[in-house]
Amino acid sequence: MADCVKDLYADIGKLDNISALKAYILRQLGSPRICVELSDEQLTDVIGDSIRYFWKYYSRGHREDYLLFELVPGMTKYKICQELQEVIDISLASWLGNGNELFNMVISQKLARNILPSMGISPYGGDYTSVCSSDYGDVLGSWNASLTWLEEARMDFGRDYRISYNPEAKELSIWPTPKRPEQCLLRVYKREMFINIIQDPLFREFVVAKAGWLWTLALRKYSLTLSGGGTLNGDSLAADFKESITSIKERIDLETPVNEILVG
Repeated sequence: MADCVKDLYADIGKLDNISALKAYILRQLGSPRICVELSDEQLTDVIGDSIRYFWKYYSRGHREDYLLFELVPGMTKYKICQELQEVIDISLASWLGNGNELFNMVISQKLARNILPSMGISPYGGDYTSVCSSDYGDVLGSWNASLTWLEEARMDFGRDYRISYNPEAKELSIWPTPKRPEQCLLRVYKREMFINIIQDPLFREFVVAKAGWLWTLALRKYSLTLSGGGTLNGDSLAADFKESITSIKERIDLETPVNEILVG
């Protein structure tokens, strides 16, 4: 096997922490050639606002995942330790509940007749084709029909829970409470790590434009003369930065599917 050759310039421009990001912003605004009058606290505010915007609205600011979770009788509020942006669905491990033996037996027989044969497995031994019903056509048709039947059974007999997640308090509310401990899967959007988002070119453009707009707000009434003879028009610069912010938000809307824009 050939040795892995690493590109020596692959990590050029990589930012390792928030201090490096602040220095990058100032350089993009002209420092040290130009005195950029933004305090460290102002840069922190701009970065914080930008990262929250990207977590919520940009497709690369969050990623879909599943978490194993246990519901506890009598509890409606749960603290979540992970950095989640939103909880969007819940699926119970025992979605059929505690039905009677006859109902469970009917389900088992339906699974044996349709789903197992569709997978090439015979619950009765021998060739699966001997037990695979032809009512739904070929093997794939039987498989699809079985999935449809299971979904209908879940809707008719399964238990439904309402969920609400507060990302700031990291608190998940689920009601009604179960009668007994219940395992479930939570479908969630996890926040992308800060160190990964600040490598994204679109995020860098956005945070520089936000910082530039904040800086030039105080310069809008002035035209500054630089040491080399050039001038800076504060009002024009502020308008340019604001236009850049609007343009980047439009690009975020175009690059992010509608169902991934998190609300709530």
